[in-house]
Amino acid sequence: MPERGSEKNDGAAVLLGEVQAALWLSESLILALLEANLLDTDTILEAIDIVIAAKKTKAGEDPEQVRAAVTRLATISASIAAAKTSANSVEVKRSAPTRPKPST
Repeated sequence: MPERGSEKNDGAAVLLGEVQAALWLSESLILALLEANLLDTDTILEAIDIVIAAKKTKAGEDPEQVRAAVTRLATISASIAAAKTSANSVEVKRSAPTRPKPST
């Protein structure tokens, strides 16, 4: 017969897996919306900032869980901001005029 503690650990592992999958899916969908130009980066970053502020002010939550959630949201925000910076540099490279090759 399995120990009662292992059932709790199995349940926690399943829950953590579900949460991780949801976060990855959310981040992927956000990046897809950006690529499709359906939302702009600043709007998305502002929405994430609002969620972070709301999470920080929610009363009665475990401070460790709040910290973990805020940290993960900040990581997603940084990832999206980096994607914006990367996209902007690619756009600049594409639109930069090319210099004629010197004749030899």
